[in-house]
Parts: sequence; structure tokens; C-alpha cells
Amino acid sequence: MRIAVVGAGITGLAAGYEAARSGAEVVVYEASPRAGGRMLTSELAGQAVDEGPDAFLARVPWAVELCRELGLGPELVSPAQRSAFVYSRGALRTLPLPNVLGVPLDFDALAASGIVSPDGVDRARREPDLAGSPLTGDQAVGALVRRRLGDEVADRLVDPLIGGINASSIDHLSVRAAVPQLAEAAARGPSLVRELTHLAASATTDPEAPVFHTLPGGMARLSDELADRLGDRLRLSSAVPDVGHVDADRVIVTAPAAEAAAMVARVSPTAAGLLGGIEYASVVLVSLAYAADDVHHPVAGSGYLVPAVEGRTITACSWASSKWAHVGSDGTVVLRVSVGRHGDNRAMTLSDDGLVDAVRDDLGVTMGLSAEPHAVRISRWERSLPQFRPGHLELVADIESAVARDAPWLTVTGAWARGLGVAACIHQGRTAAQTALDAAEAAG
Repeated sequence: MRIAVVGAGITGLAAGYEAARSGAEVVVYEASPRAGGRMLTSELAGQAVDEGPDAFLARVPWAVELCRELGLGPELVSPAQRSAFVYSRGALRTLPLPNVLGVPLDFDALAASGIVSPDGVDRARREPDLAGSPLTGDQAVGALVRRRLGDEVADRLVDPLIGGINASSIDHLSVRAAVPQLAEAAARGPSLVRELTHLAASATTDPEAPVFHTLPGGMARLSDELADRLGDRLRLSSAVPDVGHVDADRVIVTAPAAEAAAMVARVSPTAAGLLGGIEYASVVLVSLAYAADDVHHPVAGSGYLVPAVEGRTITACSWASSKWAHVGSDGTVVLRVSVGRHGDNRAMTLSDDGLVDAVRDDLGVTMGLSAEPHAVRISRWERSLPQFRPGHLELVADIESAVARDAPWLTVTGAWARGLGVAACIHQGRTAAQTALDAAEAAG
């Protein structure tokens, strides 16, 4: 059984690993000179600091299981700080708990946080008793949350979390594809707060269990380990312009949607057209290192979010050296600042100096930080985050149906399909490999 995997981001590496461990003859092609995609770790002020994702979800099994298989399980760590903040109405304010992706489940805690105005709290308090119908089909997250909890909760709590994760606006994101937890609650009954509270009470997961895990030394350790396991089956600097020319029994394409569209255009024009319509956001991560004496604002927490309605350049600031015990162990304060979202490309057009100036200005406003950093690193990720519009899961199903009809030896998957987090990408890659193996076995 010969399987070719195109793309060596985390999805492609996971697919290649799964196929190889199942006994297939595997080749993984990657156009760039390195594997791992946005899973990249480099040195900043003597610290190993991630340039892309710095953690993965711990409450789904896919990334945890893979780490254990690779012998990395004992090294997994969780954040040293669990509290987080939102810059809202002129101050950093504690994110109220409990909440589910920004949807508050305790209105007294919401009021105490000061994130929304008293009128905003009063509007939210009416949610459990508002008339309505359970969700059927799909819609934008923003439409659902605004209808149930009002604009302030949507703009100052839910959008910074969900929109921040996706570098988008909740008014353009599919609730079913981007936040299935909210979709499940909304389908059970009209009240989001009541149904989310019931789901939380019935969950089997320990509420004190870690939400995220990472690896000391950076997330690239996971992608590097997968690359090492593949060995000479991994072909770097090896572009595949047309999957129809790949010599293999099964081909799995894990490239971003636009690149995948070009690769499959000859064998499935319908799938290519649908893939080409998937939009992406470009983001920049600016990492800054400071002497501890220069940072006067308390950094006891994982960091803070900045709602788009605040009109700042930055969307979030992670206090990396507080969030992770292994970062900033020498007393250095490390900040990872996120900039950019879909429809806002200022970060990509600014020069490096202009971008750092804008970030430092926002750090001054939001946390009173005026000192000059002694190290700065800029990581530009152009067209890196796929946008899940309402109806996205139906679009993915149409792509898969077209590929199955036109080129049954081909599978296309990746972050653009059913989840852009590290754990979701691992799951999609391994599932694609196993599906290809099962199909080959069934064909005899």
C-alpha cells in the first residue's frame, strides 16, 4: 500500500505517521524547507518561545494520545496561571467565571467584572427567560449571541474569545463549525445560559482538569518528533503542483485550501472551485522580552484579550512567562502579542518598526508598559487561519463528495475542514490516513 501525503504541517505529519505505523509505504511531500507549518519554536532572549500555537486542548484526546505514543506524555505541562483578563472600558478586568467561550453563566460575576456596563448586565440577565426556539441548521455565532445576550456581551466577551481564536468576527463565523459547544446548547433549548449550565453539570470531565497542555521547549518538539519518526520518508522542498502525477495508491492532501485547490484542479474541478472559495485571515505574532524591573503592571495570569470595539491594534497579549513556568525562568518577562484579523490587514502592511511602535503604544494604554523591550521577534503568518462561514460544514461535505466522485483515490483535509486547533488537525490527519488504509483493504 503506497500512500503519498502532500503537506507537512501538523495534519500531514500526523497522517504520514499514522500511515507508516500501520505498515504502509509512505512519502510525505513538503514544498518548504522545513516541516511543522506554524508549529515553530525559536529563541527569544535566551528562552525557547513559540512563534505559532503555544498549546493544544487537553480535554480532547487526540494530541494527548499522540504525545503519549511518541514518548512525550510525561513531559506535558499545563498553564501555571488560569486567570485571564479582558481590556474593556478603560481597564484590564478579570474574565468572569464560569463562562463557556465568553458566554457568562453567572450574572453576578459578570456584573462584578465590569467588562460590560450595568445596562449590558441587565440585558444579559434576561436571557434565561427570553422566548425563542432551539437552533436548527446553522447561523453566525454573533447572530445567536446578540439575540440571546445582547450586543455588549457579544462584543466584549464572546467576540474577543471566539473571534480571537479564529482571527475573525463572530458575526461571520459558523456556530456549528467554529463553536460546536454553543451549537449543541442552542439546539437543546432556546436559553444558551441554561443549556450550557446543564451541559457543564453533566460533563464527565473534572472541572479542575487542565484545559491546555504544551511541551517545555516549545510545540515544535511535537512536529520535530513526528518528522524524525518519518525519517527519509519526509521530502522537504518538494512541491506537488498536481496530485494526478503522484505515484501512489492513495494521496492525502493536507495543504491550505487555495494550494489544495490548485493541486486537485485537474482531477476534480468541482472540489477545486469550492476549496478556492474558502477565505483566510493573516495574523502577526509579536514577541517581546523585558527585564522584570521594567514591568510594573502585575502579570499574575495567562494574559488578556482586547475586544475589536476598543479600536486597538492588538487583539490579545499572552503573559507567556507567567502562563508557562518554563518560560522566563531567568526572570525575563516574555509577552506574545497577537495582531490582525480577517478584514483588518494593518499588521501585514506595516513595516516591522511601525508594527512594533503600534504594539508598544497599545501595551502602554492597556497595561501601562512604557519600557523598551530588550528583544523583539516578529512572526508574520500570511493567510494562515481559515474562516468558517455559516454553512461551512455543508461546504466541506460538498468538497468531500466531489473528490469521492471524481478521484476516489484522493483525500483532502486540513485546518480548513473541521477544526484549526492543533488537536483537531492531528485528529483529521490520522483519520484521513486510516480511512485511506481501510478503503484500500476493502478494495482488496
